[in-house]
Amino acid sequence: MKSVVYALVLAALSLAGCKKDGAPAPSKPVKPQPEMIYTDLQNRELKFQQAQVIDLNKDGAADIGFSTWYIGDPVEREDEVLFFAGSYIHSLLLVDDANGSPAFKSGDVIPVSNYPGHTWYQVAQVEMAMKNTPESGQPYWEGAWKQVSHQYLAIQVVKEGKRYNGWIEVSFDTAGEKLILHKAAICKEAEKAVVAGK
Repeated sequence: MKSVVYALVLAALSLAGCKKDGAPAPSKPVKPQPEMIYTDLQNRELKFQQAQVIDLNKDGAADIGFSTWYIGDPVEREDEVLFFAGSYIHSLLLVDDANGSPAFKSGDVIPVSNYPGHTWYQVAQVEMAMKNTPESGQPYWEGAWKQVSHQYLAIQVVKEGKRYNGWIEVSFDTAGEKLILHKAAICKEAEKAVVAGK
């Protein structure tokens, strides 16, 4: 009797491990995206000595700003133009120790809590890309966002003590020396993770 039960258990385990047509085992269901407020930024461009501000939740207050700084560096003997994003007292950006922020891809989850190696900060500045023009030699670019195409900067807006997650879809064009802002979205529900690009 024991051998029959053992054989049945083995058969059940082997069938459970089989996949039809090589299909992967189903993963846990993903929760649907919460309701969002979307803004078409119409491919706004940010070039040197320009600024762009975005009101994500349509309450009349800017939630994030993008701008540039000129920096003359006498030590490295080069001129630098920094493209950056900044949050305000009521908004937060994910920032690491080097003032960088992750470039999320479409479908990535933007968490409400901190992200590995990054912390949500109010009145933060994120360095996106920088053009360096040395005294001698060719100009060059550096920064995590210098080659992004339709990737997402995470943001949180705080209203009445509650956090609302969102994103801004960004591309960078080093040849044209500009940051391009495509779309933005902010969650209508507080304290919810959201999916970038959705």
